Amino acid sequence: MAKLTIGVIGAGMIGRRHLRTIPQHPDFALVGIADTNTKMVSEEYPDAAVFADYRDLLTRAKPAVVIIASPNQVHAEIGIACARLGIHFLIEKPVTDTLEAASGLIEEVRKAGVHTLVGHHRRHHEQVKAVRAILQGRQLGTIVGVSAIWAVHKPDSYFAAGRWRAEPGGGPILINLIHEIDFLRFTLGEIAAVSAIASNRHRGFPVEDTAAAILQFESGAIGTMLLSDCAVSPWTMEQGLGESVDFPVSDQSSYRFIGRKGAIEFPTLVQWTQAGDVQDWNQAIEAQRLPTGRVDPFMAQLDHLRDVVRGLVPSLQDVEDGARTLAATLAVTEEASTSFLKKRSKKLLSMAAEPNE
Repeated sequence: MAKLTIGVIGAGMIGRRHLRTIPQHPDFALVGIADTNTKMVSEEYPDAAVFADYRDLLTRAKPAVVIIASPNQVHAEIGIACARLGIHFLIEKPVTDTLEAASGLIEEVRKAGVHTLVGHHRRHHEQVKAVRAILQGRQLGTIVGVSAIWAVHKPDSYFAAGRWRAEPGGGPILINLIHEIDFLRFTLGEIAAVSAIASNRHRGFPVEDTAAAILQFESGAIGTMLLSDCAVSPWTMEQGLGESVDFPVSDQSSYRFIGRKGAIEFPTLVQWTQAGDVQDWNQAIEAQRLPTGRVDPFMAQLDHLRDVVRGLVPSLQDVEDGARTLAATLAVTEEASTSFLKKRSKKLLSMAAEPNE
């Protein structure tokens, strides 16, 4: 079968990750790259056709598939242009920057009938597939809750390389938590309600450096999430999975799923259960580490994209599903910004401090 022609729009950090993977895949042929910095991209990829305007890539190189790795603000615009030309696409997370933009993109995709995939690459990890099967197969009984941590210390160079990261919209909620929200939706189901609080006291930037969220799932399960980009810890999914050479491998779990009949740590997949059918806190709990394979999630994502475009399988996450992850993440942002919990706690504390009359 002939290779699928593919173009990449945006040669930033995530675009380069795709550009490293595509040449290794036997079923795709790169036909062009679109980026405003044509000189730098041409020097780095001398064998590729490079375009300053993504429209030229779409109309002149005529790829069958496009990877959209541009800034979030133009995701919808580019996705709509692809749809109107009948070009299938993988669009990086977040699917768009606003829900209004996502709605417009979804409408055009429906009209065109093109295949789409959102770049939440973690869905393609073998460990993610394994824990999802365990949770949805009720091997742990009804899931009561999940506790998660995402905490790293981003260096000053990270913010110097992109000043927008120190401004509203650039904090760990929209940059990092969106991955965790998508993972939780994929494994536990839809989120029904959120509450959140955030702080910027450590870095002093106009955007949060630390936040906490409480999530209620439609299933009735409750989740807690603590995230920070100014704290040293081994507890992130990136470090636990060892998915990137940019992050040291910790082989530690940042998630604990707790059910009526047992619990499991993720991503190490250490499962905790009691023998027999009766659960009792006086009974010993035994641990077992479940075996699983490892894959390059970006390569596995390309495998899936190929099959989706060829009509062999449904998309693991189309733009509509990606919009639901965006909505849940924006809900956390809104809750954190209004900080109802913070305001109410201050009121209660002040009341407690008042002398009794």
